[in-house]
Amino acid sequence: YDSLQSKVTKRYAHGLTATASFTWQKELNLGSGGLGANIVATPVNDILNRNQNKYIGADSQPFQLIFAFSYRMQPITSNRWLRAVQRDWTLGGVFRYASGLPIQAPLAQNNLSSLLFRGTFANRVPGQPLFLKNLNCHCFDPNKDFVLNPAAWSDPAPGQFGTSAAYYNDYRQQRRPSETMSLGRLFRIREAMSLEIRGEFFNIFNRSEFNNPDSTNALAPPVVNSAGVPTSGFGRVNPASVFAPPRSGQVVARFQF
Repeated sequence: YDSLQSKVTKRYAHGLTATASFTWQKELNLGSGGLGANIVATPVNDILNRNQNKYIGADSQPFQLIFAFSYRMQPITSNRWLRAVQRDWTLGGVFRYASGLPIQAPLAQNNLSSLLFRGTFANRVPGQPLFLKNLNCHCFDPNKDFVLNPAAWSDPAPGQFGTSAAYYNDYRQQRRPSETMSLGRLFRIREAMSLEIRGEFFNIFNRSEFNNPDSTNALAPPVVNSAGVPTSGFGRVNPASVFAPPRSGQVVARFQF
């Protein structure tokens, strides 16, 4: 694991505190995702060639930017009634932007699993683009388009292990920002007692996040229904649902004493 990590912090002053961090990293796993509940295991492609199984992990994100802030409105007048209305409003937010997660290489269809009870990955074809459509350009229609290129993959010979990696740095899912904000008010009841009422909003900019494309079998033929909507096949994006819900919110009350 190699990385460049930077962090900027604005310490609390005049009601405002903020922090921003940026990470540029690369990791290589050798057939294992490591330890821990949040680590995704890296599959082994060729059990007879250990060095060939060294590639990026399933949770690889080379670039990550996180920005967070909180602000509590300070008194701006000496009038006690205006102060009571104006002070102690709170505003906060957490914004995370990162590279898309890798898409696993398609599984080979050379019947190796029937011989060894385990499969392998299809080989990547040099010079062939991996995508037919850019997943991040908002320029494809899941009701019409297949987004992955089946010509970018070929099967190993019957009974042979593939030579490709399980994950490639240029073969990734759509980028999925995480953007949340909150707005609330702190009511001071007495010195050691307060009530905070806060509205929390998720996917604040109401971004549309499509489902990941079907990517398991590069030989799966494209199938569309009578209306021309893709129903199956390599590179199909299911238009019946979305990966993440639209903008939503909740109200939180916190009594502190």
